[in-house]
Amino acid sequence: MAIAVILIACLSSGCVDPESGEEDGRMPVAVTILPMKEIASAIGGDRIAVTVVVPPGTEPHTFEPTPGQIASIAQSRIFFRVGEGLLPFEDRLVSRLSSQNPDLLIVDLSEGIDLIEGDAGYEHKENHHSTEAADPHIWLSPKNGALMAGTIARTLIAIDPEGEAIYQENLDEYQKRTASVDAEVRQILGTLPSRRFIITHDAWGYFAHEYDLEQVAVHIGGKEPTAREIQEVIRIAREDEIKIVCIEPQFPERSARVIAAEINGDVVVIDPLPEAYLENFIRVAEALQGGHI
Repeated sequence: MAIAVILIACLSSGCVDPESGEEDGRMPVAVTILPMKEIASAIGGDRIAVTVVVPPGTEPHTFEPTPGQIASIAQSRIFFRVGEGLLPFEDRLVSRLSSQNPDLLIVDLSEGIDLIEGDAGYEHKENHHSTEAADPHIWLSPKNGALMAGTIARTLIAIDPEGEAIYQENLDEYQKRTASVDAEVRQILGTLPSRRFIITHDAWGYFAHEYDLEQVAVHIGGKEPTAREIQEVIRIAREDEIKIVCIEPQFPERSARVIAAEINGDVVVIDPLPEAYLENFIRVAEALQGGHI
């Protein structure tokens, strides 16, 4: 069904020759966040030029693009978004992009992914996968990354059939890498004495679901924790002998450092929006494993 929709859009708007996209001959493509750039670049190779909407170090939940950024993104041939109703600014952005460039193809990378319930503290809307508020952090699972890669490959093949062999080869290679990373992460996490980990922001639900873990978030729904909530996290850390508190570059560290001091533990940075997308999963697994040594 997804391929059919892409083809209909392609036929109605006219499939654009990739060489007409930019002066260097590459098809201009936009993605919402940095991790999606690795996936799109791995599949598209030299045939596409990828622009990231949310700048590095910026929190997507509160991001709003400037008029200049919107005008620049609107020059793209394809916009790969996280998903309808998942990041509030995306829905607003899509409306504005469509008015500036009616031929821009909008592709939802949450298609085919089993969404899990997220916290209702963010400005989430109901989406087509579920009647409940869904966790928007779909990219934080190697399995989901492989599914997104497949969607990107099918889209590029529909728009640029001359590159089909390249896109398919790149997809096969990327999915092999994904499977290898998944196996390594499972091996690392298999020895954890506790399946719970402490994190500043409740972004890691898909990762936890994939590897039978439980995230204990300090900030839930982007809100500062109360004194009682902090004490509960400290209790869990002591009960499970957790010795690290994971923080994220996009969120305040104060409460996490208070917790780390109380448990005589360390603070470790894990990034939900890394440039090195697949490699980051191994780093995260190693950080969690080290938190029990």
